[in-house]
Amino acid sequence: MNHSEHKRQRILFVDDDPVFLGTIADLFAAWSGDQWHIQQAQSADQALEILKVSAVDVAVLDAGMPVLDGVQFLKILGRRHPEVKKVMLTGLATEEKRSECLSNGAELFIEKPRSPDGLKAVFAMLDELMTWKPREGFQGMLRKVGLQDVIQMECLGRNSCILEISNPQAAGRLYIEEGSLIHAVLGPVSGEKALQKLLAMSGGSFQLLPFEAPSQKTLNGPWEFLLMEAARVRDEAAQSRTEGPEPALAPARRNTRVAELIIASVHGDVFHDWQCPDLPIRLSWLQTLASEVSEIAAEDFLGAFDRLEIASDAGRVVAQAKSDRLVWTRLAYPPQHS
Repeated sequence: MNHSEHKRQRILFVDDDPVFLGTIADLFAAWSGDQWHIQQAQSADQALEILKVSAVDVAVLDAGMPVLDGVQFLKILGRRHPEVKKVMLTGLATEEKRSECLSNGAELFIEKPRSPDGLKAVFAMLDELMTWKPREGFQGMLRKVGLQDVIQMECLGRNSCILEISNPQAAGRLYIEEGSLIHAVLGPVSGEKALQKLLAMSGGSFQLLPFEAPSQKTLNGPWEFLLMEAARVRDEAAQSRTEGPEPALAPARRNTRVAELIIASVHGDVFHDWQCPDLPIRLSWLQTLASEVSEIAAEDFLGAFDRLEIASDAGRVVAQAKSDRLVWTRLAYPPQHS
């Protein structure tokens, strides 16, 4: 998230472990560039006193607090402060506890991290939650979020689940295993085409189901790339409906593979990179693109712009400069045989 473009985020952590509270507060404040105003409470009573005098955007609750546990406190918060987004942290995650927390108003249910990478994943999920906006036409068991947002959260949390998606015209399923998209099906269609059609649905409902292994795996590659490609297909379809067909950047090729992938913050912090030999150069180029995008966005008459595509006979580069992340993907075509 580009913190300079948004108000300072207000977050309350509630946990009976003062060491955990202090550690997470210091780290998250640093990672946010001190754009998160973080408050701490070691009990539900302390948290309620803070909420009486301070506005809070997100409350992160420990599920296993003594006296008044996290689920009971979640219900109280829902009644007294419905405007606050609520996140449950637990050291022992079960499907039963997950369902109980989500059904009582939690936007996210996260297992407590056990490593620095885990802390970064939690930070990324909270950062996403603060910028979530409702998607028109879709309703799900997670309040105030859209379908793609839920997919991102499940993948970032490395969860396993089935997303059942439906509207009056169609119904399909998306399978997520340990944070990876492995299968999508919509009627007789499966794989990337099914994923693209599911994400292009203009309305309907979705629900999270316990994970069961599908009969086949039809999706491969990083989930970030799969979602980005689905968004590109949806945007191009919408553009062709309003403006008519445009010439393709390059002829379609079969068996395209991901050759490089980078996901980073706008400040240059790398969340994920894969097979990138020139990481500093790519990051510098992406940050330059982000700067240019900000200038373009200031000119309202130019419309929205957040993606640049460069095509050649060897493949295609797709670069995205969004408000909360930078993405670089290089796609390679198979060699052509004469």
